[in-house]
Amino acid sequence: MVVGPESDLSIRITLRRVAVELPPITVTGALTCVQAGPPDSAVTPALAAVFDQLLENARRYRLLADSFPFDFVLERAYTSTGEARRVDTIGQTSVDERRRYRAGAVIEWGTGPFAGDRIVRLPALDQFADSTFVHSHCFRLAGRDTMEGAPFIRIDFEPAARIRAPDVAGAAYLDEQSYQLRYTRVRLTRPEREFRGVLSLVATTRFREIVPGIVLHDHVRSVRTLTGRVERVEDQRLLAVHFARPFVQAPKEQ
Repeated sequence: MVVGPESDLSIRITLRRVAVELPPITVTGALTCVQAGPPDSAVTPALAAVFDQLLENARRYRLLADSFPFDFVLERAYTSTGEARRVDTIGQTSVDERRRYRAGAVIEWGTGPFAGDRIVRLPALDQFADSTFVHSHCFRLAGRDTMEGAPFIRIDFEPAARIRAPDVAGAAYLDEQSYQLRYTRVRLTRPEREFRGVLSLVATTRFREIVPGIVLHDHVRSVRTLTGRVERVEDQRLLAVHFARPFVQAPKEQ
């Protein structure tokens, strides 16, 4: 059919309704952290309750590390755009996890297996119970979210606005039933101030039980995005845990 410029033509288009189930999405917003510190149970009772469970995970880990020190072995794998994959193994101790957090000082020169490298001190489980870390961040209950297809309760954290140097922000994902920590996703704030050409650095950590009720990082993936669409990925996988003396679980109360 040919329609000329003088033609009077009316066309009716009808859309057919199609039911499509969309995948879940997560909506996040910037959190301006002015009053850092633990949440007030009188103001945000739900947030305070979940935050206490996050602290309980950290306290249990501290109790284990203090009572039964342990070593663990990690496999590290490095991949970068256009380069061959490199793999090695390193050993660490539970003492390494007890490094205290310092606001705006999460980047430092590494020691031991990290000697010669500038490293980012991501918050280990122990640091969620560190009073300096808690009073340097704001916390927000994001509600239910999914990670690798499974549902969790998510709590977000953001460094105080007064911290102008690079620091860490992110989210912790807790099991809906046990409130055991399962994942964290952490990003370095203001990376360009310390690393030339780095656009972002994001690390996702998966946790698993090493003894009943107490978790340790099982896998960590750190993705560093550089200018020019270059990605550098480091994967750390937990291979083994060795206690300095036999771990003895307290008997359950009858």
